[in-house]
Amino acid sequence: MKTFARSGNKRLAAAVGLILALGLGSFLCVGCASNKPTRPSGFLRDYSGLEPLPEDQSMLYYEKANVNWKKYTKLMIDPVVVYQAPGEKKKPVKPDELKKLAEYFHNEAVEAVKDAYPVVGKPGPDVLRIRAAITDLDSANPWLNVVATAAVLLPVDMGGAAMEAEFMDSVTGERLAAVVDRKGGSPMDVAGFTGSYSEWSHAKGAFRAWAQQLRGALDEAHGRQ
Repeated sequence: MKTFARSGNKRLAAAVGLILALGLGSFLCVGCASNKPTRPSGFLRDYSGLEPLPEDQSMLYYEKANVNWKKYTKLMIDPVVVYQAPGEKKKPVKPDELKKLAEYFHNEAVEAVKDAYPVVGKPGPDVLRIRAAITDLDSANPWLNVVATAAVLLPVDMGGAAMEAEFMDSVTGERLAAVVDRKGGSPMDVAGFTGSYSEWSHAKGAFRAWAQQLRGALDEAHGRQ
């Protein structure tokens, strides 16, 4: 499982001028959504044992020693929730938008695993329970990125997301693994570049990436890789 282990021509001219005058700092911060520190939100019941992965310092991971992952052939995936740390001040996002993003993340996870690991609704000795939360969201600014691309050939405002998840024995509730991570878009790849012109494309890209990481971790644990 350790594999698992962001008015018209005058307005446009003014915006371009501002980017050219102040845009160097922004340009150097391209992808800053993914460079934010990964901080616990309070969603997980236990943060002890979480450590940065050597190959990905933005991801904090814990895994109980000697877990027999192969016994878990089915998954119970709780609905994804949006959990904001108490006192955290963020730009408000409409509740219906948050609901859509949470459902998107959950659906991506189910789609990524269901052909090999049936997703069920009840606990069992062979069922691994997963509960996850979106703990931060960064939207890209499509209009700013259009202007920036015209001025400096690259978008400068990257979106992304942070999440926390824990993996438990569905019968006993014992914590077997936990992860805290953040991902952001980058203009240096095709998906990141094109996603800069959509408000939530980078966040959705993070959800898809985590879903694929989950599938990869399960396959590795079951000797399917």
